[in-house]
Amino acid sequence: MKDAPKHRIPKALADAFVASQKQGTLAAYAEGGFPRLSLLPFVMDGDVIEMHCVQLDPTFEALCRNPRVTFMVSDYLGTYPSEWVDPNDGGRGSTIFRAVSFDCLATCDTSPVGVAAGLTRLLSVYEPDAPHGTITDGEVYGARLRQLALVRLQVVATQAKFKIGPPGADEKSRRANVAAQLRKRGQPGDVEAARWIDHYNELRREDGGWSV
Repeated sequence: MKDAPKHRIPKALADAFVASQKQGTLAAYAEGGFPRLSLLPFVMDGDVIEMHCVQLDPTFEALCRNPRVTFMVSDYLGTYPSEWVDPNDGGRGSTIFRAVSFDCLATCDTSPVGVAAGLTRLLSVYEPDAPHGTITDGEVYGARLRQLALVRLQVVATQAKFKIGPPGADEKSRRANVAAQLRKRGQPGDVEAARWIDHYNELRREDGGWSV
């Protein structure tokens, strides 16, 4: 993900975005092979990201060989055409997205007790009202626990990029116009994209700073 100063955001915005998401993409690379990717639910506590993998998942096998991995949390919101920004410039259309990428060092635990504890923590986030929210090694879960692994990612670097509407001269008014056009177009996801653009505009000060 190319680092672009115009699309950087404050850490507070990045943290809030990651906390609102329940799934990310884990990328691992084993020397001599191709990168492997898996979409996984996760929980994050401070600088540690936790998830579970199937032990036979090629991504898990790759990270066992090379613990340097990347985990990305992203949210694609939509697209807009150039004419909404500048009718005389055909290169102003773009996508709208939020993304935070973490460079991490991975460690793994394949013990049934460790995997069960990790799954219990995951359930506390995804199913806080589940009647059987505690996973234990035994007759019900034992066989499945032995097929899984708990993966912990220690974050060593973070990059956040929110590409929300057109940057440049008169950016606030241009973004406001894109939001209005999105609502008028009304395709799936357009209203949510417009809502986020409006929120972004509210937070961005005239001097280029942030009200967060």
